[in-house]
Amino acid sequence: MALLQQEIILEPSASYPFHVLATHYSYRGNPFGNSEDALTLILFHALGVHKETWEVTVSRLFDLCTSTSSQIKIRDVFSIESPNHGRSAELNADQIAKQAVDNWPGEYAKATQRFLTADLSLGGSRVDFKSRNLVGICHSLGAAALFLAAQADPTLPFRFMIAFEPGVTDKDNEQRIRANFAASAWAWLREDVFRSRKSARKHLEENIMYATWDPRCLDLFVKYALIDHPAAKHPPPYTFRGVVTALSRDHHARSYMSDDLTFRGVAAYTSLTQKLPVHLIWGAVDEFANDDLRDFMALHGRTPASVSKIEEAGHMVVQQQPDACADQILSILLLETKRMSRL
Repeated sequence: MALLQQEIILEPSASYPFHVLATHYSYRGNPFGNSEDALTLILFHALGVHKETWEVTVSRLFDLCTSTSSQIKIRDVFSIESPNHGRSAELNADQIAKQAVDNWPGEYAKATQRFLTADLSLGGSRVDFKSRNLVGICHSLGAAALFLAAQADPTLPFRFMIAFEPGVTDKDNEQRIRANFAASAWAWLREDVFRSRKSARKHLEENIMYATWDPRCLDLFVKYALIDHPAAKHPPPYTFRGVVTALSRDHHARSYMSDDLTFRGVAAYTSLTQKLPVHLIWGAVDEFANDDLRDFMALHGRTPASVSKIEEAGHMVVQQQPDACADQILSILLLETKRMSRL
């Protein structure tokens, strides 16, 4: 199966000041590429990574779908990037500098709405997302973006959602307060400048926060989450040809303060679970989420369609166990396809 990918760039508009980037995935010979009843998967990444971080999972999912007798129909996949992450951060650098840094999770939701309602052309054909069968798949920060975007525009036809380690909860939840304190401290302290991508790769694979990642996901991080250092443009002898993380430490640390990662995000999630199936998937290793926090996501009117765990993974489950994530997604696609066929 030959994976096909294409980067899509929406230019800023009068109503939205940022470039919005997404990667479109399909595969050569996809029999469902024009099928109106097939599924279109919309992917949302975690804080600190990039839109291509799902690539290993997407590739395996396509492999599974082409080899399974169940004939799950996936039309295509779009992975949308937060405007201050990955290559988006490079294109938006000037505009980012003019913005406050407090609410980028909410900005990700706005970027999502911009993308899914844009006049988008792909391969000579207009993409009308409102006529598609959308499946939202998110991880951590991406959960807030998905839930808020879907709540803000109910006309977006999401049939169901899958959330890996969703990064939303009640503002006063003690476990989340402790986790956010630790995460923001780490974000302020993390190394963000490297002499080269090669040296960055070596540093990251020895760092406890990245050492558990699948090597393929780490390679993607080095390729897409790092950008040329701004000093590369300085004249000699002041040129520095190193790399820096696309997401700044400032934006990274202060994202944990966003109300969209706390009560606004969980309010949107609560509302959505009463309207459509939302499946939760956790890493079995307690990091950000312990059993109390996981239980919180299924109490007080919150009714997830299913709750499951992936072994040998913590909060960064998509980067640690990308193949297992694909397997879990497939099982939910099978379940939901059967459900929709009965409607």
